[in-house]
Amino acid sequence: MLKNLALVAALVISLASCMFGSHAEELAALQRAAPQLLQSTTDWGPIPSDQWPPALKALHPRSVYGRPEGIYIVTSSFFVQEKGLFLSRSPEFTSKPGGDPEYTPIAKGLYSYVLRG
Repeated sequence: MLKNLALVAALVISLASCMFGSHAEELAALQRAAPQLLQSTTDWGPIPSDQWPPALKALHPRSVYGRPEGIYIVTSSFFVQEKGLFLSRSPEFTSKPGGDPEYTPIAKGLYSYVLRG
């Protein structure tokens, strides 16, 4: 069972790399801009595109919104399913496997996420 779980975890991480791997510099820039972005945005609601820093605009998100736990950067959506990047407000944030949304760590404070609705 543990071996299967490790295999699934490796697969998820490699898929996240495939999704965002070609955007490594953009993700690094987003991570550098994250503290200011998190500090300057609301805890709840949409964040207008005129408030997006260049590092966020470079990812061409569909939308961006704040929640108490962090900022969601929507890169795709289909009906009630949503995918994208998540910037955590708390350094203690930890992802829990099998949750909804489900988070996959990319770098400190930066995750890919899937919201299945």
